[in-house]
Amino acid sequence: MSNQVGNVILGTLVGAAIGFAAGILLAPSKGSKTRGKLAEKGEDLKKSITDAADRAVASLKDLRESAERIVKKSDELKKPARSKANKMDDAFENA
Repeated sequence: MSNQVGNVILGTLVGAAIGFAAGILLAPSKGSKTRGKLAEKGEDLKKSITDAADRAVASLKDLRESAERIVKKSDELKKPARSKANKMDDAFENA
């Protein structure tokens, strides 16, 4: 799961960088307009990175909660199994 999150973040960053570079290289504008576009693209990139990071954190929290539920359920299932195993050991020892 974490590999998928990493791929999403990487894809987002690469896509934003490619779009940013293409916008700069293909824009025949004056310096002030180009600087304005740079600032706008920078803000867009920042927002994209922040959104991807937020999604990654949320995904990791969900993964942690799922793992905690599985561990708890596993512990709940182990208790009766251990109890029965102990009873069987006692029965064999007393037989």
